[in-house]
Amino acid sequence: MTEETATRKLTAIFYADVAGYSRLTGNDELGTHHVVMDVLDYAQKTIQQQGGIVLRYAGDAILAEFSSVVSCVDAAITVQKELASRNQNIPADKQVLIRIGINLGEVIEDRGEIYGDGVNIAARLEALAPPGGVCITDQVAEQVAGKLEVSFAKAGRHSLKNISKPIEIWCWPAEEARRLIRDSFDWRRNLTLAFVPIVAVLALGYLFFYRGDDVVPATGPRIAVIPFENLSDSQEDLFFSDGLTKDINAHLSKFSNLFVIAPSSVKGFGTEPKCEDVRDELQVDYILEGTVRRSREHLRVTTTFTDAKSCRQLDAPGPFDRDLNAANVLDVQLEIAKKVVAQIGSADAPLFNTKVQNEIRRKAPNKLAAYDCVLLSYWFYETFESDRHRKARSCLEQAVEIDPDYSLAWSRLAFSYIETKKYAIDTPADWADLARDAANRAIALDPDNANAYYALAILTQMTSQDLVEFQNFSDKSISLNPNDAFVLADLGTWMGYAGQWEKAKDWVSRSMQLNPKHQSWMWQTWHLSYFLDGEYAKSRDMALKMNLPDNYMVQASLAAAFAMNGEQEKAEKTLAQVLELRPNFPDDPRAPFRARGMPVELIEGIMEGLRKAGLEVKSAESQD
Repeated sequence: MTEETATRKLTAIFYADVAGYSRLTGNDELGTHHVVMDVLDYAQKTIQQQGGIVLRYAGDAILAEFSSVVSCVDAAITVQKELASRNQNIPADKQVLIRIGINLGEVIEDRGEIYGDGVNIAARLEALAPPGGVCITDQVAEQVAGKLEVSFAKAGRHSLKNISKPIEIWCWPAEEARRLIRDSFDWRRNLTLAFVPIVAVLALGYLFFYRGDDVVPATGPRIAVIPFENLSDSQEDLFFSDGLTKDINAHLSKFSNLFVIAPSSVKGFGTEPKCEDVRDELQVDYILEGTVRRSREHLRVTTTFTDAKSCRQLDAPGPFDRDLNAANVLDVQLEIAKKVVAQIGSADAPLFNTKVQNEIRRKAPNKLAAYDCVLLSYWFYETFESDRHRKARSCLEQAVEIDPDYSLAWSRLAFSYIETKKYAIDTPADWADLARDAANRAIALDPDNANAYYALAILTQMTSQDLVEFQNFSDKSISLNPNDAFVLADLGTWMGYAGQWEKAKDWVSRSMQLNPKHQSWMWQTWHLSYFLDGEYAKSRDMALKMNLPDNYMVQASLAAAFAMNGEQEKAEKTLAQVLELRPNFPDDPRAPFRARGMPVELIEGIMEGLRKAGLEVKSAESQD
C-alpha cells in the first residue's frame, strides 16, 4: 500500500458470516458446502441489485460496501428474510444461518480493498449478531430510521475487541436485542442479587428492556444515591432533603445512561454508611452522598462522591450556597447530576443537551411552596399515615392555586384524590371526577408528565376497568419514565389486578432489579397469580414472604390460601386477625379486591377460601 494508491472515504460496510459453520461441515461437509455457496451466491446477487459491491470472500464470509446506508441495510434484511423462508421446513440443526454486521465509517481504500477500524467494527458487529439477524451501529440506525419496513431495537453499549471506544448497537429482529443488553452487563455481579430462582430468571430476561418502544437501556455504571442528610434545625424539613435526593436520582435515571439504584433500596444505610457495605450489598460502582441545610432564606448543599471499588473519594459536586427559591433548588439538582454524569457517564447524555435542560426548567415550579407540597405528597408513602395524607392533600390544593401552571402539582393532586378512595381517608363523593380533572389538567400543561398518565391508569382500573384504556395509560407512563422502580412495581401490580399476569411479572421483576432491597409488597403479583392458578401452597408462601401482618387485604387472601390448602387452623387464626384489623370487613369482603378491579374468578376464589376459613360470605348476586 502506498500513499499514491490509498485513499480515504466514508462508506457503508456489510460483513456477513455463516453461524456454526464448523459444526455444520462436521455433520455434512459436502452438503453444507453446496448450501453455503448457494447462500453466498444469493447474498452477492442481492447486494449487487441494491447497488453494493462485493469486495471479498473469506471461506464462508463475505465483505461488501454500499454508497447508500439504507440500501445496505435493506439488502441485509432481504437476505435474512429469504434464508428464513428457505429454512422453514429444515430441522434446526441443519439450517444454514448467517449473521450480518453493518457499520458506517471511514475506511482506507487501496487496490479494490478497504481497510481500517470501519471494517473491523462491522466484523465485530457480525460476531455479536444473532443467527439470522443483523446488528448495526448508532450512526447506521440514525440514517435508516423511518425508511425501512422493519424496526431495530437498541441493544446497549458494547466494548469491541481492538476498538478504543464502546459502540452503541442496534439489533434486528428487535426481540433479540434483549440478549445483547444482558451481555453488555457484568452478569456475574448482577447474579449475586438475592432473588428467589424463578424471579431471578424473569428479572434477567427483562432488565430495562421495554418491548415495543425505543427505550434506551441503562448500560452505564451502577450508582447509589444515599438520601441526603437533613441538617436543618427542624426535623420537619426531612421531607425536603429526601425529596431533593429523589429528584437528583430522577435526573440521573431519566437523562443519562447510568444504572441508578432505586431510592428505597438505599434508605436503610443511615446517614454515615460504610462504603464497603453499600458496595457489597447493592453491587454498585459509585456512591453519592450529601447534606442539606435550609433556613428561611438560604440553602446549603454539600456532597461526597465515592468510587465504590476502591472507596476513594472523587471530585464531588459543590458545595452549593444559594438563596432559597425554586429556581436555585433546581439548579443545584442539575449541577450535581451533570457533574456526576460528566465523570462516570456517557458524554452524549441528554442531561448535557441545552434543550433538555431548558425543558426541565420550563416544567419546574415557579413557587417553592408548591414544590414543598409535591415533596410532602411523596412523604405520605413512608408511613401511609392518614394525617400525613390530609396534610399533603391540603397542601397540594393550595399549590395549584399559587402555581397553577405546575403540572406535577396537578398530577400529585390527582393521586391524592385517588388515595382517598384506596385508603379510605376522607373520601369525597366525587373523588374520581376530581382525580380525572386534575390529571387531565396536568397533561394539558405537560403532555410528557408520566405521573399524570400513571394516575389515569390507576383511576381507570378503579372505575371503568376498561382494559385497553388502562394498558394505554400504563404503557404511556412507563415509556416516558422507564426507570422509576416504584411506578414499575405499582403499575405492574395493577396490571396483575387487570389479569395481565405475565406483563405484571415483567414490570415488577424489572423494578426489583432497580430496587435490590425492594419492599415486600412487590410479591403480591405472584401471590395472587398462584392463587388463581390453584397453586395454593405457593400462594401462601408468597403472602408469608410479604410479611404484612397489618395489611388486612393481604391477610384476607392469605387466610383464603391457607383454607384452600387444607390448613384450617392457620386459616381461622389469620381470619381472626383480619377481623381485628378491620371489624367491618364481613359487611363486604369483596370490596378491597373489587376496588382494585381484580378478575371476578380471582375474587370469587378468595371468597370461597374465606368461607372455608369460617367467614360468612354472601353470594356475589346478593352482595350486589
